[in-house]
Amino acid sequence: MTAVFQASALIILAVAALYAFWRSRWGYPGPEVPGVLTYHKIVDFEFGGTWISPRRFEKHIVSLIDSGYTFIDEGTFLETIEGTRPAGEKEILLTFDDGYECVAQSAAPVLERLGVPALVFLVSRFAGEENSWELGLPGRKARHMDWETVNALRSLNFSFGSHCESHLPLTRMTREEALGEMVRSKEEIERRTGTEVLSLSYPFGRTDPETALLAAEAGYSAAFTLYPSGTAAETDRFRLRREGVWVIDTPASTRVKLSRGGLFWLEDIKGRMINAVADLTPLLKKK
Repeated sequence: MTAVFQASALIILAVAALYAFWRSRWGYPGPEVPGVLTYHKIVDFEFGGTWISPRRFEKHIVSLIDSGYTFIDEGTFLETIEGTRPAGEKEILLTFDDGYECVAQSAAPVLERLGVPALVFLVSRFAGEENSWELGLPGRKARHMDWETVNALRSLNFSFGSHCESHLPLTRMTREEALGEMVRSKEEIERRTGTEVLSLSYPFGRTDPETALLAAEAGYSAAFTLYPSGTAAETDRFRLRREGVWVIDTPASTRVKLSRGGLFWLEDIKGRMINAVADLTPLLKKK
């Protein structure tokens, strides 16, 4: 019994110490900015962590709607962070990184049926091509939307932002290279769609103060990362927080990501650990 008690006490102390570190380092997001979810691939299976099945994706969205969440579009979200409208209770912006064709095939019909808007970040150089910038694991090759598909989705309450030109990490580039990636992608998407590109998503979620300044210089209204390095209560419109959704996530864990209380801190740590693994991709690809 003494050994069990000691082990339990050590576990409790370890959890308390981890929570204290997390609370002081990042903490809970404030209520003034709506929650933002990030998906990547909606496919039946692949070797990797950035996918979920179409069936589970639908369960996520239905669960959030049934729990009282409201999905807002990009324009409404930007009005909120600009301070021209107050944040509504339990609002969500739904985003997809990379602009894969599977989003059009598997996610768009679900979102159209449920009346849910979405913001998709496109890698402009890879439109209609396979994702050669990912690790070459079995089943990882996936095609990006072509411009015809992009324009077809615009009528289904989809908006489109930039995920840069080539999906290379901006923080490993010179200032001129990074700015060029942002500007050329923005201009290409605008030319192809005939609509202004307002939002940027940093490849691999990697950003720093310099790239945030470049995003503003490139003409974006806002820029998104995944898990900012600063305190979560701080709002920087060019380093906006999102909650990544991964293959292991259930409807329940997805709701916790948006709760901003309770077990949110454990979901945040989980997401940061997964994203840290994703950061290895450009290193292993030697880009």
